[in-house]
Amino acid sequence: MLALVGMPFATALLIMRRRVLFAAFPAALLAGRAQADPKRLDLAAYSSQTIAGTAAQLFADKASALSARRFQIEVSELPPMMPLAAMAKASALVSFPAPMFSRDEPVLGLSAVPMLAATFDEAETLLRVARPYYAAALARYGQILLAVEPWRPAALWSTFRLRSGGDLRGARFAPDETVYTGDGWAELFARAGTQRSSYSEAEMTLSSGYTLSTMLAREFACVTEIFFATQLTFLTANREAFEFLTEVQRDDLLAIGRATEAQLWREIRPFVHRDQLEAASRGVVVTVEPPADLVTELRKAAEPDVRRWAAAMGADGVTILADYRRILGF
Repeated sequence: MLALVGMPFATALLIMRRRVLFAAFPAALLAGRAQADPKRLDLAAYSSQTIAGTAAQLFADKASALSARRFQIEVSELPPMMPLAAMAKASALVSFPAPMFSRDEPVLGLSAVPMLAATFDEAETLLRVARPYYAAALARYGQILLAVEPWRPAALWSTFRLRSGGDLRGARFAPDETVYTGDGWAELFARAGTQRSSYSEAEMTLSSGYTLSTMLAREFACVTEIFFATQLTFLTANREAFEFLTEVQRDDLLAIGRATEAQLWREIRPFVHRDQLEAASRGVVVTVEPPADLVTELRKAAEPDVRRWAAAMGADGVTILADYRRILGF
């Protein structure tokens, strides 16, 4: 489904090599006896982002390197997507794009709310503010948050260089052709004055952060780094499986999650820079500092999306946004 969109069935079967999710619960989630060493845990990765290694594989590598081989993490790449409640019970560990489940838990869609964070520092601040609310939402599905992976920020690709906010008006726009486009993103650009078109005829598209720039560079001559949204992947542990571990193993798993997250956030900045250089080497005009009035236009157009998210969250949404803006000095 989600992770297999556009992929031939035979290819999907090959990708899901040597992996079988555990069906029995909870003991079968942890292959071997409770005191076995190393402990084998299955990690189902429902998303694969643009950082080499990704959260799931990096977590598995760090488990091998940092835990005195107390764990053996088996990564299941791109298994079929399932509901959040079922996903939590299907494997000991899971990695998934948080905004995909915003209809189950509105807080999980926060990272897809447009034009809230303008830098990675601001995105990390928003994560720190929202983290307790993420943890509470995941707990309702029997999950413990171990690590958070940032995506490449959504950027605006176009067939011509954007020199002002006025360039949006009348331009033919289409969102990128993935299922990772945030709710309401296309409507936001309509409010900013663009005309909706098919992707093949678009003068402008918004990358969700999933599609590789090398692919977009084949069809668009320019990219403007508007830092539209930095979506997040969550890596979580099944609570019953987690509690089945020894205290030392639980502490190890939490420490591995912290180390994984720290490295992912360190690496995203140079990754984006390398991505920009790669696009430029292919003849793409890369605008790192977008025109101020373009950012202003997009922030104004994003206000209904921010209000809609806050309304869906109720009092918690108001608190999250107020705390975040207070830290930033708004």
